[in-house]
Amino acid sequence: MNIKRQMALLAGDVAVTVFSAHFFFFIGFFSSTAAMPGGFDGAVFFFALCCLLSFYLFDLYDPKWRLGSLRFISWYLLAVGAALAASLIVFHVLPGWRAGRGAFLACAPAAAVCVYLWRMAFSYLAGRAGKKGLVIIGTGRTGKAIYEALAEKGGGFDLKGFIDDDPVKSGRRIGGLEVIGGSVSLADLAHKGQIGAAVIAVGQVDNPALLKAVITSRMNGAEIYDMPSLYEELTGKVPVSHLTDNWIAHTTFQGVRKSLYAERIKKALDFVLALCGLIVTCPVSLAAAAAIKIEGKGPVFYRQERVGLQGNVYRLVKFRSMKADAEACGAMWASENDPRVTRVGRIIRKTRADEIPQMWNVLKGEMSFIGPRPERPEFVGLLEDNIPFYSLRHSIKPGITGWAQVNYGYGASEKDALEKLQYDFFYMKNMSPFLDLHILLKTLRVVLLGKGAR
Repeated sequence: MNIKRQMALLAGDVAVTVFSAHFFFFIGFFSSTAAMPGGFDGAVFFFALCCLLSFYLFDLYDPKWRLGSLRFISWYLLAVGAALAASLIVFHVLPGWRAGRGAFLACAPAAAVCVYLWRMAFSYLAGRAGKKGLVIIGTGRTGKAIYEALAEKGGGFDLKGFIDDDPVKSGRRIGGLEVIGGSVSLADLAHKGQIGAAVIAVGQVDNPALLKAVITSRMNGAEIYDMPSLYEELTGKVPVSHLTDNWIAHTTFQGVRKSLYAERIKKALDFVLALCGLIVTCPVSLAAAAAIKIEGKGPVFYRQERVGLQGNVYRLVKFRSMKADAEACGAMWASENDPRVTRVGRIIRKTRADEIPQMWNVLKGEMSFIGPRPERPEFVGLLEDNIPFYSLRHSIKPGITGWAQVNYGYGASEKDALEKLQYDFFYMKNMSPFLDLHILLKTLRVVLLGKGAR
């Protein structure tokens, strides 16, 4: 997970689409004396945005793709075809862009080829950027956790081994890496230029020799990472089980800062999106309400207490998707293929239509469009007792969708709650307009593909 890399790829996709379309217009698809048709600029830019959205929906920003594979090429062609079809439909409706449609049709396929070539070049250059040699300081639970993340994600590092001052561990292998020595080895490797980075994976650097070696390594040009920050950069989540009170106290959480975006802009966007969303989804809401009523007895809406901002309890509203007596025996997590879910409920859960009424909670200021999913009071007490720092997720408003929802899906256990909390902390720490847009686009893909519903 590397948002900066994805944003660079995204910006490049848009820029290459726009510039290549204009380039091919001028060099040969039309005579040199031909004037650019009215609406051509708008048509090309709209097509670029459609491509961006289509690439998101087809998951083409996932770094695991092999760009030369037949599967990627097939999905790429489908994504471009979908963007082209959507653009042509809009061009037919909007007269102002209709005049530039012919020129656009001649240039768009060539632009799509250029975007593919740009992506191949981007992938090649990213791979050639040179991997830094990295050592992991610490062989305990935290060291093993960052090793597993590095082994899976890579992150542009060449793993050299572990550093541990315990002479008994020297020469041993942990996973696929050797314990290559202690503090002296760390300073020596940095001095010789054999490593370019080290990650501190111990709770506290209280060994004077190790502290001196870390400082010496830094003075020799090595980058020094703390384990939570590097883990976050690699995975898109914060390793809650490996955090210390000191890290929490000194780390900036953008989501809880009194910034202009958090305090004003996000609130205004929430209100506008919720109001427009309730209006646009009105036909779907009426159909869902009618179907619920026809299927059997019971209320159309389901109201449930949830824990919101600063631990305040409010009543969340959804379309009822379970039997009216689903919780006669008390609160319980939903399970896969839950027998309490009705036939209509399965459909509205699959399409996420049951979530639509929550936009009313957004209008009331109890929720945001994007944030940690609110949990029930019956479960919050248990989770706060067993999961470190769990209560901190209540420092921002809960959301209809969130970073955890688009990356992990539905959770129905304490283990799932811990995993989702790691994503929630990442969102709280890095909240921004770009991350919110990223989540909205990924949410659209989840809704269209029906992923994660229960």
